[in-house]
Amino acid sequence: MSPQAVATAWIEAAVAGDAAGLRALFAPDCRIFVGGDMPFCGWMDVDAFFAQTAVLPLDGPIVFEIGEMVAQGERVWFEAESAAKLIGGADYRNIYIFQLQVRGGLITEYKEFGDTLHIWRTIDDPRVRGAPIARQPLLTNVTRRLTGNAIAGGSDHEA
Repeated sequence: MSPQAVATAWIEAAVAGDAAGLRALFAPDCRIFVGGDMPFCGWMDVDAFFAQTAVLPLDGPIVFEIGEMVAQGERVWFEAESAAKLIGGADYRNIYIFQLQVRGGLITEYKEFGDTLHIWRTIDDPRVRGAPIARQPLLTNVTRRLTGNAIAGGSDHEA
């Protein structure tokens, strides 16, 4: 299965709530990264990833819209938006960027980036609002390092 086909299968299984089908798409030694410093974020294995998904207390179906999807070699990136009603009545409307590395038809590395401030505002759970974790590095392969005087607010650089 191509990386795009695996990503599409991942989306379909996740939205359908097919935990067994979803788990079958991950290599047993898959490394998973969820961006942010909430207690459920950072690098984890497949079991920890499935345990942390319980943080989303859905009160009915979720709508998951997919935007652009781009594949290059073993990697596929796609953007998405979700909408759902949560237990307690909050509207959950998050935005995401996903990156999957696929080898042999299985996800070997998974990275998820969502709006963690929105999660914090809508989900009242200690796994969300507990003590933050230490910031973890995202990169598994540094291809280039740049150092300089970035243009920042309050600088004398012209716009």
